[in-house]
Amino acid sequence: MTPLQPFAVPGAQTVHSHAFPYGLQYTGAASVEEAVQALTDFSASGELSALLTRHGAILIHGIGHASADTFARLINAAEKTRGSQPFVQIGLAGKRNAIAENIWTANEGPSDRRFYQHNEYGRYTRFPSNIHFYCEKKALTGGESPIAHSALVYERLQETVPELVEAVRSHGLAMRQVFRAPGNEGKGNEFNWAGEHSFGQDFHPGDDLETQKKKVEVQVRRLTDSFRWLEDDTLELTQFVPGIRTFYDKPVWFNGLVGRYGMTRDLGALEPPHLGHDGMTYLPSSYSDGTLIPQEYLARMEEVVDGLEINVALDEGDLLLVDNYQVSHGRKPWTGERRILVSMWDRDDHGH
Repeated sequence: MTPLQPFAVPGAQTVHSHAFPYGLQYTGAASVEEAVQALTDFSASGELSALLTRHGAILIHGIGHASADTFARLINAAEKTRGSQPFVQIGLAGKRNAIAENIWTANEGPSDRRFYQHNEYGRYTRFPSNIHFYCEKKALTGGESPIAHSALVYERLQETVPELVEAVRSHGLAMRQVFRAPGNEGKGNEFNWAGEHSFGQDFHPGDDLETQKKKVEVQVRRLTDSFRWLEDDTLELTQFVPGIRTFYDKPVWFNGLVGRYGMTRDLGALEPPHLGHDGMTYLPSSYSDGTLIPQEYLARMEEVVDGLEINVALDEGDLLLVDNYQVSHGRKPWTGERRILVSMWDRDDHGH
């Protein structure tokens, strides 16, 4: 019998007749080695993949030994066993640091800033199939990791903001972003185009500005051909995405609009020149033909999505495994110390 046994997650929803998220309690021996073996066996059996596809998210509780090394050993074993590859980031727009094999800190933006629902890299033309979360240090208060089921989001938005859904379906989205030059970043969520996992992957010491910009353009074109340089060496790019995708034969809301709108509003950047309190520029989202999305639609969309969130409070050592195709995530503000780690993976099935 597997030492990973089902349990009911408090506050879980039922989505398409399945619990969301699904809970697994580890009941095996206390050593990390045995927990890694248990998760490896569970992955090799096909059950891990089946549960993720069926439920969208799995909360694993009870392994203990909270550390980046524990997370790395567990998640690398599980994902490599089921045939996944590490996701290679391009265009990272936030503070995130690599600390172990395929393990990163979650966005290190200020603790008082809420992150609204988004599928990882949902505004991009490239995105991981899975993003997994791990609690190394639990906050004193707050700091939950809310999730929402993107198929349910799509269904509710069809009911409540049909004008937005139809426009996105018909036109697609143009997701515009600004990456400042090194030394010209804002405050709190500093990033620029030179970051190793933004567009500076191939920089060498001694590269001059023009050489760097040419190398940046090579990476940008892996995402989009629609970009320009501004006078202060700011990079502005636009990625064209459908906004509604079909995974596992179900339509899902997959675009990052909620996350972008919520943050832009909170930072006071909804109106021109779209400069936030943090000194960063947040360009408004539009349909692919350049028409701006009415803020009324975005506000109603956010209200719907907020109502579908499940606040997952991770204990130290907990893993939250997420199928990024089906499930969005966010972050609630907190007090005290908090350290959540993430790991991103790609699979060849692309939700089929």
